[in-house]
Amino acid sequence: MIPATWTDIPAPGGLPEARRAAMERYLAQGLPHTRQEDWHYTALDHLTRQPLHPPAAGDASPVIDEAPGHDHGSSASPAIDGGVSETKRMPGAAGPSQTRGEDAPPLQGGVTHLIFAGERLIETRSTLPTTLLRALEEGDLAAAPTLAPGTALSALNSALWKGGGCLTVPRGQRLERPVFLRFLAGEPEAMLHPRSLIRLEAGAEAVVVETYTGATAANYWCNPVTEVELEPGARLTHVRLIEEGAAATHTGLTAVRLAAESRYALLDLSLTGRVCRNELHLALTGVGAACRLDGLFLSDGRRHSDHHLRVEHAVPGTASRTTYRGVAAGRGLGIFDARVLIRPGADGTDARQDSRNLLLSPHAEIDAKPQLEIYADQVQASHGATVGRLSEEALFYLRTRGIDRIEARRLLLAAFAGEALGLVAEAGLDDWLMPRITARLNEIGESIQ
Repeated sequence: MIPATWTDIPAPGGLPEARRAAMERYLAQGLPHTRQEDWHYTALDHLTRQPLHPPAAGDASPVIDEAPGHDHGSSASPAIDGGVSETKRMPGAAGPSQTRGEDAPPLQGGVTHLIFAGERLIETRSTLPTTLLRALEEGDLAAAPTLAPGTALSALNSALWKGGGCLTVPRGQRLERPVFLRFLAGEPEAMLHPRSLIRLEAGAEAVVVETYTGATAANYWCNPVTEVELEPGARLTHVRLIEEGAAATHTGLTAVRLAAESRYALLDLSLTGRVCRNELHLALTGVGAACRLDGLFLSDGRRHSDHHLRVEHAVPGTASRTTYRGVAAGRGLGIFDARVLIRPGADGTDARQDSRNLLLSPHAEIDAKPQLEIYADQVQASHGATVGRLSEEALFYLRTRGIDRIEARRLLLAAFAGEALGLVAEAGLDDWLMPRITARLNEIGESIQ
């Protein structure tokens, strides 16, 4: 499964040695398996039976779906405020006066897209985000990013990555438009390991949309790593959208580190793909740092969607809010496995988890496992999880108002999912993002007998 040609991957500076060491770490650990506690719900042994290979050099899948402002006949893009609105659910907010949209000067620019097909850059619409490899070659980075934990799949990515984006927002600057990092997979049996780095310097603000899209119904494996570093006072809204192919395996890892008074807001959307596991490791390392983690996963048919979150409160006065919604139908399986660690001395922490899930068929399954580990005093912490079915009373009420059963289910599913989708509007992505979410919800709703 592991190509012998990994030493041929372009690697400036001291990167070849780093790749070799990473490969040795992976080979020492091997592919994760269900006997490991963190992988109890997700098996990857099917990958060993697939003839996976690096993507062909000539693979250039077309852009399947245009993103906002991505018009080949125009460079215009809807200008939005890249700051994170704190007026709704962002922890640590005192009110609208803390929204930073007008404090930082905007960086002007056209459409900001990097589009990769099979890990090869096929289109760029801006010079602001560059490729990670180019940043290393030009000396903008001293070495490859190292925020990701030392897991087996992270090590494999470190050894084999070729494509990926690098975004650095300068100190005190605000991006007026979202930055899109789009990864397209169109080659059957390909093994992809994109790696991206997002860095916001002190007081900077941005919206980043990271998408993974499949253009083939055949098997392939996407194993991306994204690292996010926020300096003091920086604010990032991060949308992560998974729309992989019907037979694809996706094992993504996002590592985030927050400095003092920084704000990180994540919208984690897992809509399609055969086996998808999203792993988040987030560390609040500066006083006053706060994060908001919203997510929606849809598991229908035999789809498997696993969300594995680790949030670490390392210093006093930090806050986290986690709000996830899951829907499973057919023989779909969904997992919400989230642990919040409040370290000794992290007094004044405010940490809350909320996981609610719907089962739409007798064979569907969702496992919710929220966890708190508290080693500090004077903290506010709570977690809750529910797994249930659509309310027959609510369905009956809508039917008595002249709404047919299918439409009633659509309305209830949309309202349920909407509880975790507030960031869509706040990021200015309604017209682009909501139709694809609604279409998947409707597809699931119509499949119920």
